[in-house]
Amino acid sequence: MSAESPAPEPGTSEPVAPEPIVPEPGTPEPVAPEPAAELPVKQGLIARLGGKRLAIIAALALVLAGSLALWMTYLTTRQPITKILPPAQAVLAGTLQPRFLFSINGVTEPYGVAVTPEGDRIYVVEGQGERKIRAFDREGKQIAAFAAPGSDETGRMPVYVAVDNAGLVYVVDRMRESVDVFDAGGNYQSSIKSPFPERWFPLGIQVDGNDLLVTEVTKGKHRVLRMSKDGTLLSEFGSEGQDVGQLEWPQATATDARGRVFVSDGNNARVQAFDRNGKVLFSVTGFNLPRGVEVDGLQRLHVVDTIGQQVSVFDVSKDDVKPLFTFGEVGVGDGEFSFPNCIAIDDTDRLYVTDRLNNRVQVWVY
Repeated sequence: MSAESPAPEPGTSEPVAPEPIVPEPGTPEPVAPEPAAELPVKQGLIARLGGKRLAIIAALALVLAGSLALWMTYLTTRQPITKILPPAQAVLAGTLQPRFLFSINGVTEPYGVAVTPEGDRIYVVEGQGERKIRAFDREGKQIAAFAAPGSDETGRMPVYVAVDNAGLVYVVDRMRESVDVFDAGGNYQSSIKSPFPERWFPLGIQVDGNDLLVTEVTKGKHRVLRMSKDGTLLSEFGSEGQDVGQLEWPQATATDARGRVFVSDGNNARVQAFDRNGKVLFSVTGFNLPRGVEVDGLQRLHVVDTIGQQVSVFDVSKDDVKPLFTFGEVGVGDGEFSFPNCIAIDDTDRLYVTDRLNNRVQVWVY
């Protein structure tokens, strides 16, 4: 028995079926798109992973090739890494802090230190004990010890030392009131005496091109002398006092690539910068007792703070001085200081700091 459709309610009309849509004459029939070919899920994943793997391998290959080229350049030229790196990378390297390497022992209260540009000979001045100048090789092995002729430890007081590109060694001796000159082997050559009619009291010394910069602490005349290597006075600047441009116990000097002279103004707890003619430019403050100063190839000023027991580093490559970092702290362990005094830097980015009361010279490297 077949089911019959129910009759509509009274008063309602029959539903009317919609008329089919007929395309306009001349309109083409729509064509359904063909389904796109699909990779299997596993195969697509492998393809994507393979692409990433190739990119990683390519990147590693580039890094390896660059590192190999850098290493080969270093082996053939022996230039410091910061000079081999491209400029952007060298700037980045300028933010890296040095690390402790080793200590040179066998010196009694070392005061001053100097190093040849290649770093193959380090000269250290003993402040006590035999009061000799001791020369060490790059590994810290002593190769010579010398002093001014005709003097013993009671008749000499060497303090700071410098070495020029010819290998001559200049040693300030406060008791002898002289700058004694030796050859690379420690053989005495000559002495530079006071360029004035009166006595003088030299303290710090730096080789600046063909000249010598000597800090001098005669009472009332604390100043910096520019001299030729034969002892002729060329110019001077500074006077004793606390005002801008004045000095109290200037210890050491360092020159940057622009010819500015940085003077550690010890008892004024600052480092003052002068132009080549002796005009004061600015001061760097925040120290307790600044003594040793040095500028490296990246134009970073290193200041040894003797009482602060650390080395402070600044970027002086531009007009504005930018503090970078400090390293070292008080103590007797590796990388720790007990009244550090002087610093020298060679062309291979090694730093040599006299760690006075620990009776050693600490070697650091960037």
